[in-house]
Amino acid sequence: MQGRAVRGRAGYARAGFRGALLVALAALGGCASRPGEAYEQAFAAGQRAYHAGRYAEAARAFAGATAEAERVKDRDEARFMEARAHEREGDWSAAKGAYEKLVAASPSGPRAVRAEYELAEIAIRRGDADVGFGALFAVLKRHPEHGLARRALKLLIEHEEARGGARGAAAWLTREGAALRGTELDQMVTYEHGRALERSGDRRGAIRVLVQAARAYPYPGGALTDNALFHAARLAEEEGRPEEAIGYLREMVAPREKAATGSYERPLFDDAQLRIAQIYRDTIKDRAAARREFRKLYDAHPSSLLRDDVLWEEAKLWREDGRQEEACSVAARIRRDFPESRFTRCVHHLCPTMQAQKQPCAAYVERTLTEGEASGEEGLDEGP
Repeated sequence: MQGRAVRGRAGYARAGFRGALLVALAALGGCASRPGEAYEQAFAAGQRAYHAGRYAEAARAFAGATAEAERVKDRDEARFMEARAHEREGDWSAAKGAYEKLVAASPSGPRAVRAEYELAEIAIRRGDADVGFGALFAVLKRHPEHGLARRALKLLIEHEEARGGARGAAAWLTREGAALRGTELDQMVTYEHGRALERSGDRRGAIRVLVQAARAYPYPGGALTDNALFHAARLAEEEGRPEEAIGYLREMVAPREKAATGSYERPLFDDAQLRIAQIYRDTIKDRAAARREFRKLYDAHPSSLLRDDVLWEEAKLWREDGRQEEACSVAARIRRDFPESRFTRCVHHLCPTMQAQKQPCAAYVERTLTEGEASGEEGLDEGP
């Protein structure tokens, strides 16, 4: 019995010793630096100096963080920030060296492509345009999916236009754009080709290429489809082909009209619908069609900021055509649906039976009534 008690006390002593040892080791572990702490401290020091405008100090701190980094991602980020700090300091040579080290050490790393773009732009900023733009195009062809690719393409087009005018830029896009076919930049190459032709004065060629850019990437595949068709419509108007212009605008808004929910919108949809109505009113002189198209924007685009504008234009046309009852009906709708609109204070000018509000109608809105009457007389001769 006594032996068991002695062994029990010894067991408790051994357990107590192990517990004390574990506590001591934990305490020692708490005093030791955790992995990556030196990197974090150096990187944080670099950030503080960078945001304070002490770029030389920031570059040194980021260089120190590079040396302490245990992960490739951390090393690349610190070296990239070192290069940026050198750039801000105006030390282009040191910036170039840091970017080159980053690319050499981590050619497939998360910052490598951005560093390649930066190296090209450093050469351009330092006046070595041939080398810089050559490098920029080379990295663009290798990495057309990168976030800087669209900006790089714009810079290249501007460079070519500065050298050879709009025709030179168009020729460059024809010649070199083939290298970007099938990439994420494909539609942008065609679209920019069309815009360059437009700037060169070749409107017919521009229309052809812009429509090509739109139709090659119909909704939902094209980010520039609407822009291409909108510009093509404007150019067709300038060429004296209003019906063709309307066709491009209708083609542009067609995906919205086919949407099952009726809720699909893109930024230029209501602008396109407005332009259709304006072409009918101002160019084709079909006032009845213009009224229908103005009302279509109001009915079909419930989120548009142009809805009160188009009702005002519709009411003006009714009034100019001597259809006072219809003008009053639309004027009442403006006052009902848009109590805060600038036109609400003016509807009594369209409908004499409506009471004027305390706040007067703005003079510039009143002027649109007299301007409409002057142009409306000509339209009345041709019938509604």
